[in-house]
Amino acid sequence: MVAMALCPGDTTEWDDIQRRFGNFAPRPKEVPQREVDKALQEAAEQIDVLDRCNLGELDQLEDKVEEDTLASYRKKRIAELKAAQRSARFGEVLHLTRTTFVAQVTEASANGQWVLVLLYVDASFDCHYIVRPWAEAAKRFPAVKFMRGVASEVVPDFPDSSTPMVFLYRNGECQKQIAGIEEWGGSRCSTDCIEWVLSKEKIVETELDEDPRLRRPEDRDGAAGAGAWKREERRRGESSGEDEEDSDAERGDDRCYSSNRLGNLMR
Repeated sequence: MVAMALCPGDTTEWDDIQRRFGNFAPRPKEVPQREVDKALQEAAEQIDVLDRCNLGELDQLEDKVEEDTLASYRKKRIAELKAAQRSARFGEVLHLTRTTFVAQVTEASANGQWVLVLLYVDASFDCHYIVRPWAEAAKRFPAVKFMRGVASEVVPDFPDSSTPMVFLYRNGECQKQIAGIEEWGGSRCSTDCIEWVLSKEKIVETELDEDPRLRRPEDRDGAAGAGAWKREERRRGESSGEDEEDSDAERGDDRCYSSNRLGNLMR
C-alpha cells in the first residue's frame, strides 16, 4: 500500500488518539483567513502617514487632505519644533579661531549635528549685511550651531573677495559652501532670508510661504530700508563697468574652497 503524503495542517488518526490521552500537545487553533485580513487592515489604519510629514511635506498635500486636518497636523508639528528649540543647547553665535576649528566644527558636527561657519572681514559692506541677521538666526534656531570668525584669523591668506563665506558642516565634513552675499539676499539680507536658504538645504524647517529675498525693500523695511537699498545699488553701479572684468579676474578660483583644501589648512 502506498502511503499518502500529508498536506500542511493535516494529522493522522494516531496523532488524534494521542492528543485525546494528553500525550501530544493540542493542535494550535486555526485562525480564519478573514480574521487575518481584518487584523492586517486594522494595523495599516493605525499607521498615521501624516504624522511623519514635516511642514514642507504637509504643504504639498494641500490638494489631497482636508484643510482642517492639515491645520491640526501643522499645529502639532510647529509645537514639536518649538519644544525642540527650547531644549536646544546653542542659541548664540560662537567665536571661531584657527586653533578651535577642528574641535568646534569638524568634531562638533559629528552624529548629524549642523555647524554653520561664517567667515567675514570688518571692512566689507557685504559682510556687514549678514552679521546681524546671522546672530538673529542663531537665536531663532538654537538646535543649529552658528559660528563666525575673521577670515584671515581662521584660514591664513583667505581672500577678502571671497567673503562672506559660509561653510555648512555635518558629520565631520563640509556639505556645502556659499560664497558672497547674493545667495543670502544681497544688501537686503535678513533673518528670514537666512532661514529660507537654510530650509532649502534641509538644515531647518520654515513656516515662510514665499522667498523673502524676492520682497520689495519697502515691504520689508519701510522707507529706510528702501533708501539703503537704493544707495547700495547706486554704489554698486558706480563701481562696475571697466573695473568689473578686473574684479572677476582677481577673484579667479578664490571664491571656492574645497573641503580637502580647507581641511589641510586647519591641521
